[in-house]
Amino acid sequence: MPASSYDRTPVLTDWRERYEIVGKIGSGGSADVYEALDLESGRDVALKVVDERAAVAGRVVREVEAARALDHPDIVALLDFFSDGRRSFLVWELVRGESLAELAGELRDDEAVLAVAQICEALAYAHARGVVHRDVKPQNVMVDRQGVVKVMDFGIARLADADTLTAEGELLGTVAYMSPEQAAGRRVGPPTDVYSAGLLLYELLTGENPVRGATAGETVGNILAGRIAPLEHTRPDLPRELSDVLAAACSLRAGERPSAAETAGVLRSLSGQLDGGRRLRPRRLLAPLRRLDVVAQRCLGAVLVASCLAVLLSRLPAYPPGWTLAVALAAALVWLVAPRLGLAFSLGVAAFPLFNVSLSVGLAYLPLAVAVFIVFRRRPLVCVWPALALLLAPLAGTLLAVCAAAAFGRRRAPLVAAWTAIVTYLVLVLAAPARTAFAGFQAPGGLVGRLTVAGNPVTALVVGGRAVVTWPCLVQAALCAGLALALAVALRLGRLEARLWVWSLAFSAFYILGRALPVAAWRPPAGSRELLLNVVVAAVASGAALALVSPAHPAAEVPSGDPIWDEA
Repeated sequence: MPASSYDRTPVLTDWRERYEIVGKIGSGGSADVYEALDLESGRDVALKVVDERAAVAGRVVREVEAARALDHPDIVALLDFFSDGRRSFLVWELVRGESLAELAGELRDDEAVLAVAQICEALAYAHARGVVHRDVKPQNVMVDRQGVVKVMDFGIARLADADTLTAEGELLGTVAYMSPEQAAGRRVGPPTDVYSAGLLLYELLTGENPVRGATAGETVGNILAGRIAPLEHTRPDLPRELSDVLAAACSLRAGERPSAAETAGVLRSLSGQLDGGRRLRPRRLLAPLRRLDVVAQRCLGAVLVASCLAVLLSRLPAYPPGWTLAVALAAALVWLVAPRLGLAFSLGVAAFPLFNVSLSVGLAYLPLAVAVFIVFRRRPLVCVWPALALLLAPLAGTLLAVCAAAAFGRRRAPLVAAWTAIVTYLVLVLAAPARTAFAGFQAPGGLVGRLTVAGNPVTALVVGGRAVVTWPCLVQAALCAGLALALAVALRLGRLEARLWVWSLAFSAFYILGRALPVAAWRPPAGSRELLLNVVVAAVASGAALALVSPAHPAAEVPSGDPIWDEA
């Protein structure tokens, strides 16, 4: 039934007679989505409520038309549709699971390829019925608890025989997954979905979207210019056939892309070659350690967490002396197997020594440890990254940890570096025997006394919080974040001269500001020799790395996406 002839007479006078709201799932644009109970059938459903506005009314009708034409196990089913005259209600199958965006970094290579093969099968089914999704992205693909892929949100889908949904030049969909023809504002067809699925698979396999830039305009420019490095440049360990199918799917010209059905067939066969064709399992405890980068990250995390616990338990004894090494090694082994569990184990073990300091400090630590775990559970390595700065401090290598944070990419490098600076500052203020540059040239020891005499957990948290929001700590965090960001940008530059210019300016600015700001703000009595030595060591090491390491992509094909260090 064409949208123009759709009868908008309300089909239900009170939707509450049929559906009971359980809770809100999310919202976006002009729609809210709720989990609801169908009182008639007894099943749980997802209820999408859309305001009846002229700008969206036609799109809602087309969404219904598109969804009603589709009945496929890998497509979320539309169960009901009605209106109360003010709002439209779309009742969808409720999928309990996680989106591919949430599973990023947790899927093995064969699992990722098989997931996208299922997506392409669902798209091929839709294309055969004249429906183009136009918004294929990780957030629109769910994996349920049985490992079945479910493509969602045909909200901007275009029926092949319908008028275009948008005015000329209007861009729908998520920019980073748009096809060239979609980014240019031209009419789209099935090849658009194939292109977006190819980008999605590229991101699952490499950890970065190859066209994402710092801004929407930069991203569109990358898409229109076809700046996608071949998969074999970033993952040379994968079969060449996989790189070939991705290159074809992401071709600049729509006519050169294979169909969704052809892409699905090739990906299914390749998933079997990668790892026996096992069924997609979105959650697992034991992640394979086949990739060198994963092994290196886990080994580094294990070393850092073991070092932290060994130092803490030796200085604040809470266990028998003979347990120190055993507990540290246990934490390292757990981290190697499952970093998230290793982080939880380490945070728990650290609680007992802090209770020995004082009851208030111990009670204050518990909610703080829970908050730290929640924040860093997706990337546990970031949580222990400051330990690298502290371990390298005797070698004048504190700044090396800040520089190495550039490997996390432009978006995350400043945050990792700032976190490293803040933790380093607090530890040095608590434990350093003398004033140091990376404690803001502050006299050590005073914070220990204030925490020890804190009368309650709230006071202990306030004392610790006040230590963070001081000029020495904030200045150090800002300078380290800026240095890491500059080096992350330099890593993405193709020309060596440009890299070295950014490198030299970054370290010069860091040293000048790192010395001038403390003198101007709080007049530290210490000299600058320690700071200068750290800057020289970090500058030499990072300069050599910039000169020797090849750019992530060829100079003519440098996208602006960031590498992501996820712990599976």
